Amino acid sequence: MGDSRIYQWNIPDTIIPAANYANLGVNAQTTAQVLYRLGLHLQQGTPEFLFLQAGINDIKAIGVFPEKKDFIIAECIKNIELLIDTCIKCNIHPVFCTIIPPGDVQLFRRPVWTSEIKDKVAYVNKIVSDFCKSKNVSIFDTYSTLSDGKGVLLKQYQADDLHLNRAGYDMLNRELKSFLIREKIVIK
Repeated sequence: MGDSRIYQWNIPDTIIPAANYANLGVNAQTTAQVLYRLGLHLQQGTPEFLFLQAGINDIKAIGVFPEKKDFIIAECIKNIELLIDTCIKCNIHPVFCTIIPPGDVQLFRRPVWTSEIKDKVAYVNKIVSDFCKSKNVSIFDTYSTLSDGKGVLLKQYQADDLHLNRAGYDMLNRELKSFLIREKIVIK
């Protein structure tokens, strides 16, 4: 569940058979929208596991609203923690997929971009990861897998400044397979 990064992620049947999962990604959604949607989905039933990748659409807004930076980041963290807590309360095993870092910023986005965005992605990942550790929630570290170590999405995985190309998703799928084995997560 999450934003466009989840929506565009196709997991091969060899990792998780398509009959055993639903992709609940929606392009351009913020954490508040994902939180609202979770409530709607829970009315239809509860999965055993929920993988969550959301937050970049909140964080990139600080380029447009720099005066609201602290509020935006606090709300992003609060919403992700609420998503995780909601899962726990509903007996769903949440898995926090750290927020994938942005790539090289495209020309059209530069007027509404700030270098702080990459720093805030790392900050939110740290705070939410600490929260997850305190709740014994699994963390799938997509950030470290795809980052150059300086908070930027590796060029070989970029479709554009915010999205992954096929090589990026192939890398995530390889890491996902190892993660599922390491965490002893069996998707039925």
